[in-house]
Amino acid sequence: MKHSLFLIIFFCTFASFAQKSTIDTNLICWSKNRKLSIDDFQIKVANKGNSFSSAQFSYDYKVSAVFGLPKDYKKQITNCFMKSASWIDTTNNTTISLRYQQTLFDLGEIYVRQFRKFVYENRKKLAWSKINIDEINTKIMTDFAKRRVAYDTETSYGSNHEKQKNWEVKISNEIEALNEFSAE
Repeated sequence: MKHSLFLIIFFCTFASFAQKSTIDTNLICWSKNRKLSIDDFQIKVANKGNSFSSAQFSYDYKVSAVFGLPKDYKKQITNCFMKSASWIDTTNNTTISLRYQQTLFDLGEIYVRQFRKFVYENRKKLAWSKINIDEINTKIMTDFAKRRVAYDTETSYGSNHEKQKNWEVKISNEIEALNEFSAE
């Protein structure tokens, strides 16, 4: 009986670690030193209609300030690209598609850093449950969604080169201004 219980606990623990490592290999967390490549898009298609690529991003947080904000709180609020759920049309101009998806990834990083900043600046209120972190996350992600629509509209989904370049500069400056809240 003791051996059976030990084996069950061992296999459950092993399965949990194995599952986590499998999930992690599917994610590319944002980094200033790593840009998206065609190989990151695990679904390759030919002519999907009006769209030339689609990327899925995961914005996640596991922050609890009940016992004080952990030192690694920045790493607990993530902006990741999901490889297995993202596709690119390899028969079209992949340079434009990659640039567009990278810009979306970068734009998301601004809002993830804003969320980290909010968590840091309000850590005492969070510890005393005076702020609902889920509501703050919803507000920040809503702001991000509105900004994404503005980006898509203004750049014609990244195909207007001049407007695209302007957005890249603007986004880069905003990321740099929030450098203190980088997870790197």
